[in-house]
Amino acid sequence: MSKITYDLIVLGGGRATTLAIEAAKAGQSVALIEPLRLGGTCPNRGCVPSKLLIGYAHAADAVREAGRHHVQAEITAIDRQQIIDDVNEWIEGVDPRYASRMPDGLDLYRGYGRFISNHEIVVNEVQLSSARIVIATGARSRAAQFSNVPAWTSDDLFPFKHKIPQSIAIVGGGFIACELAGFFQGIGVETTLLVRGKALLPVEDELISRVFTEQFGRKVKVKFGTVVDEVEHSAEGGFQIKLSDGEQLDADALLYATGRIPNSDKLGLENTDIEMNSRGFIERGEDFQTAVEGVYAIGDVAGKYQLQHASSLEVKVLTDRLLYHGLGDVKGPRYMPHAVFTDPEIASVGLTERELVNSDDFVVVTENWLSSARAMSWRLDYPLTKLIVKKDDYSIHGCHMIGPESSTMIHQVLMLMELDNDVRKIPQMVHIHPSLSESLIAVANKAIAEIDG
Repeated sequence: MSKITYDLIVLGGGRATTLAIEAAKAGQSVALIEPLRLGGTCPNRGCVPSKLLIGYAHAADAVREAGRHHVQAEITAIDRQQIIDDVNEWIEGVDPRYASRMPDGLDLYRGYGRFISNHEIVVNEVQLSSARIVIATGARSRAAQFSNVPAWTSDDLFPFKHKIPQSIAIVGGGFIACELAGFFQGIGVETTLLVRGKALLPVEDELISRVFTEQFGRKVKVKFGTVVDEVEHSAEGGFQIKLSDGEQLDADALLYATGRIPNSDKLGLENTDIEMNSRGFIERGEDFQTAVEGVYAIGDVAGKYQLQHASSLEVKVLTDRLLYHGLGDVKGPRYMPHAVFTDPEIASVGLTERELVNSDDFVVVTENWLSSARAMSWRLDYPLTKLIVKKDDYSIHGCHMIGPESSTMIHQVLMLMELDNDVRKIPQMVHIHPSLSESLIAVANKAIAEIDG
């Protein structure tokens, strides 16, 4: 077995590819190990392709819902195969685009890397060693409940090489399940969500989850409080799904979206001093360093956020530390936002109301968006913003939105929270009239009035 020593080894060719490239450009010898497609989950089988699909569903939904604007319209055809082909074409170009960026000094190993000691890894029968190793192997979809039937997970969808179903059952009530349900329903596939609990998106603020559950349920059939007891798959390709309430659901396709697990189980971590928690996520300090000096864990495999923009930030911070500014203090963001790209759309940052330890120290206010004519133009009555504001200094500790363009609008609040966190700044700003962001003035004034008494 040949042996090679590198200045840096990066396990995982997703967001951490940027770190590997920067290190090689800085003159370091770098090994990048990736068994699948470069780019990782987000561009290949996650955020990007799923959002591209949702765009087509939104276009179809706009036609279906034109009646609320007194416009009579109907869909005469949806070319589902062309939709899939468009998205597949984009995905197929991801790996070549990443591969074309590889500089001299960076060796790409297409295979699975496995630790044999704290600082040694074997891949493709080559032994690699380095004083600095970055683990960025990400996470994968939790396997389908029944292994004897060809059920999908979200990782199986992209590139989409399956026959497009006429009907689909999706198990799960989180954001992946809801986003994919919105797409399939939008392009005319009969869609049913099977949810163990009583609400969709239960990790969101309770009010947001409740409004979302009501609005989403008007478009997509949802069965709450049920689990799948048994699944049969016929020779013709259909699924017979027996539920805990005694009902049977027939569908052409079955998709499980019941969470994600870290890709740490095949890394040979038992041969190292690296520690994992009970769920398999790698333990690390605030500097991203594991229990082994010089070995770092970033992104989904560490499990803190499971968000692409969080992984990108961690890559940037670690790149700065390892290549440019030394091993000083790590200063990440104070707040990590997220969004759910469904219809309705959701955006959130900071604490939810149920997470408040001393609720008497805060005011919690909710306001609709109807103070904005731009919001009124959508002819929707559910969009709202919820603010959680600390009484003693007017600082915003939570913001939760549901409504069109929430993922864009929340950035005004997010920037304020990061830079000069005082809710009184919102009504002091000049807002373009009648922009959507103008609705934030009403909810900010409401919080100020409650604090001032």
